[in-house]
Amino acid sequence: MTDDTPDDPDGEAQRARTLRETVDPTTATDDEIEALCALLDGRHGRSDAHAALSQISSHPNCTRRVAVALQPYLVHETRRTRDEALDMLTWIARTDSDALDTTVEWLLEHLDTEDEHMRDTSVIALEKLAEAEPVLLRPHVDALIGSLDDDAVRANTISLLSTISHAYPEAIAPARDELVALSADETTDASAIPSPLGTVALVRPEIIDPVVEMLREDLAAAERDQARIGIGSALGRIAVAYPETAPMVVEELLTLAETDPDDRSPDIDRSVVLSFLGGIGVAHPEAVVPELDRLRALLDDDNRMVRSSAVETLGNIATVRPAAVRPAIDDIVARFDDTSEDLQFDVVTALGKIAAADPEIAPRIVAKLHDWFEGDTAEDEAVGSDATGYGVFDLTGSVEDENAATHDDFEWQLQEDIIRAYGRIGAATPDALDPVMDEIRARLADEDLSAEAAAALGDIGGVRPEAVAPAVEDLRELLAEGPYWNRKAAASALGTIGAADLEVAELVVDDLQHRLADSNYRVRVAAAEALGTIATTDSDVAARVSEEVQLLLDDDEWKVRAAALEALGQMGAADRDTAERVVEDLQTGLRDTDSDVRPSAANALAAIGVAQPALTGTTVEALESRFECDEEYLFVRSSIAERLQALNTAHSDAVTVSDTELQRVADADVNLVVE
Repeated sequence: MTDDTPDDPDGEAQRARTLRETVDPTTATDDEIEALCALLDGRHGRSDAHAALSQISSHPNCTRRVAVALQPYLVHETRRTRDEALDMLTWIARTDSDALDTTVEWLLEHLDTEDEHMRDTSVIALEKLAEAEPVLLRPHVDALIGSLDDDAVRANTISLLSTISHAYPEAIAPARDELVALSADETTDASAIPSPLGTVALVRPEIIDPVVEMLREDLAAAERDQARIGIGSALGRIAVAYPETAPMVVEELLTLAETDPDDRSPDIDRSVVLSFLGGIGVAHPEAVVPELDRLRALLDDDNRMVRSSAVETLGNIATVRPAAVRPAIDDIVARFDDTSEDLQFDVVTALGKIAAADPEIAPRIVAKLHDWFEGDTAEDEAVGSDATGYGVFDLTGSVEDENAATHDDFEWQLQEDIIRAYGRIGAATPDALDPVMDEIRARLADEDLSAEAAAALGDIGGVRPEAVAPAVEDLRELLAEGPYWNRKAAASALGTIGAADLEVAELVVDDLQHRLADSNYRVRVAAAEALGTIATTDSDVAARVSEEVQLLLDDDEWKVRAAALEALGQMGAADRDTAERVVEDLQTGLRDTDSDVRPSAANALAAIGVAQPALTGTTVEALESRFECDEEYLFVRSSIAERLQALNTAHSDAVTVSDTELQRVADADVNLVVE
């Protein structure tokens, strides 16, 4: 008797099911692992084979063996099979990168093979794995740099160095002169060079001038959207790190944004590089504010995405220079009449930022947002036209006729964004929201908008708890039942309000404590964060809940572990007994397998070190040790540098690393995205 079928003559599906059901993941043999890997290449049974291998690889005694068995499939002739193998190894990279050292070495050996397929697929696999965990290539950086003089592997070497440059600019820095020289070599494919050189320049100021000149030339010569975006990003990050370059970079990026696209796609590069000006403007407004008239002109650009980026950038600049943006407010509001729904969302977000930064204009913006929330399309009187010297909201309706019949999902998203803008405004200028407070509270009963309403009430209640007091019981009901997004939003809101009002805190701590065991990880995150926030003003909370929060350090979800670490840091700062109990766990968090968790551990240790002098030495030692770790990523080291600076400010001479070195690393991690 056979399990073969006409559709599956070799019985692959049955074999895969049998192996999945019978193989013990904790004791799988090499033969069983190889049999499952072979099924990835079949037409049937791939899902069962994939599931079984995933289970097996999660056990420490099997992970490396699964990785080795999958190696040949990374260079398989069939793309589907390669992708299956690479997906599994990418997951292993994120959970146990040490298990892939043999696999990475095996792939690197193929960089100089004459077999083009083997070489190209090996490079693709290395890039994908290094994107997941750059540490996989860290031990090989010196060898890669040494390969730059080899014509046969140079292009692939540059590509791999580019992939990890954001994580290890210091390690790649010895290649700076050679990379600069190669960028000028017409016989070399230099398309990948701007990324590593731009990042290395952030930690090596001596090469700023030649790198900037190279990037400017490359930007002018680039023919592809993605190339221009990459070069623009490199220039933008340099402008943030080195203010003296900012005016020149602003000119380059604005010129590109203003350029007639001709036969190029106008939907990508012009809009993206324009958005970089927001990040530069927030860091160095003096470099962007003189060019605001040019930014305003781009609000009328023919391309929707450029108009959107102009709105976004003006909103971001307003967060640091609100008065400078006032003359553009009418122009921004007018863009709400645009035929693009996405642009209308951008207008709402920008106005929320402007109002939060500018109390004088906030009431007028709140009134306009309220009109849009209600779907008012009647002709409006100019808002504040009798009193302003910087323009009015002179609109003739909130939507064009052809957009009047909108879809429910558009109306819902627009109202969500407006409520989110209310929250931003309320956190800075709560009095401006008095006319719409009842409206926000009423939306707690709206199943589509309740989560955003809860979040906004939390933002407002953090600075004006009495204004949201009538909504506290409604928020507690949301926390107790309903979909996870309501529980999450309610937890966050109650934490913020409770920190501002100890009577509310006393009401909600038990509710939040119960949610630490919520079935949804997002709610566990919010509950931990909320309890940590309350602990900053009520030290008794630490003794009540810190042990339960500690249990979350073993959670499978990295965001939960990160939230727990942050909360324990806040609790430890408020309560010495808690600090002494958790400090060892926080040090362990500095070595979490997920790099996104480690900055939270650094934040927590620093909070305790600042507030608890008896533990300052312990926390500084742990942070300095991780700061000096060669394998640590730049963004983590930058976070640690900032925390060590805070410790040194609170306890002079506690930190042994020089402030110059700390500042250099802190400044090197540049993010052009403005929240």
